[in-house]
Amino acid sequence: MGIFEKTLHNDPEYQHLEKYVHIMYRGFWTPAKYEKLIKEVDAPRFYNSMKELDKEAIKRCIMAVNLVEDKVKTYWSSLALDIPQVIVGDVGGLFGMSEVTHRRSYNALSEVLNVDTESLSNHKALKGRVEYLGKYLEKDSTLRGKKKVLKKLVLFTSLVERCSLFTQFYILMSYAYNNQGLNSISALQESTAIEEIQHYSFGIDLINIIKRQYPQLWDESMIKLVEKNIEEAYRAEVKLIDWFFEKGVPGHLSKEEVINFLNYNFNVVCGDLGLDINYPVDMSMFKEKNEWFKVKVFMTSEPDFFDNAISSYASEEEDIDINDFEL
Repeated sequence: MGIFEKTLHNDPEYQHLEKYVHIMYRGFWTPAKYEKLIKEVDAPRFYNSMKELDKEAIKRCIMAVNLVEDKVKTYWSSLALDIPQVIVGDVGGLFGMSEVTHRRSYNALSEVLNVDTESLSNHKALKGRVEYLGKYLEKDSTLRGKKKVLKKLVLFTSLVERCSLFTQFYILMSYAYNNQGLNSISALQESTAIEEIQHYSFGIDLINIIKRQYPQLWDESMIKLVEKNIEEAYRAEVKLIDWFFEKGVPGHLSKEEVINFLNYNFNVVCGDLGLDINYPVDMSMFKEKNEWFKVKVFMTSEPDFFDNAISSYASEEEDIDINDFEL
């Protein structure tokens, strides 16, 4: 049986996908994990101590992430309609729940830092992102059935889950890494990024299964379509970086290192999909400037809720006093 054939039980052939269920269970968190310290520590530093160019870059990055988390990500929850395996439905449901957490977290962050999310459609650079991110939903009369499903899966996995968010995560996390504050905001980016990597990895696993079972779907026309969309996404993301730094580049960063990091991410996607596209990466710069993010996020196999001293762990916003417990 192929992966597109409906089953009423967990097919042993896809047992290796169970790891994503366990990863998501072990890494479960809620927006309350970061909200309190963002309000009490990061927000005052943002408003009282940071330069205007830093504030603008931070707000634009948050706006760009919010656009993806709030407007685009409804894919995973309905994936089992296209790929009717029990494990796909389970993982898709858990991923959908994590996307709700991401959306609510970034909405709360936007409110605290007074990011105007209502003006998203007014920014030309963001329009470019919206256009390429919507490609996975775009109707194509030449694609039907399984090929249409594969196209959606490939474009969503590559463009939404990997190409679109990580430069913003990098910029926002760079403040804490360079001792510039915003530790809780950085921790939120880290938790979100690690989960996005799991979403991407699951998508790649499904793509590889489909390629193996239905090799005729991954033909020359599909490859050209995917390459075209990757190249369009790259152009849009470069323009976004220009927009992030329109008012100036933060002192602890350079535009060149962010572009280098962008190119690295796109090369990972192209390599995982087996595409003949390669963007220039200065490996000396990567080791000196970018590798900290790789170690912190890409080399972390799964989210670890208890491995982050930044969080204020409680069931919601309640403070827990150990003295309240009876021994």
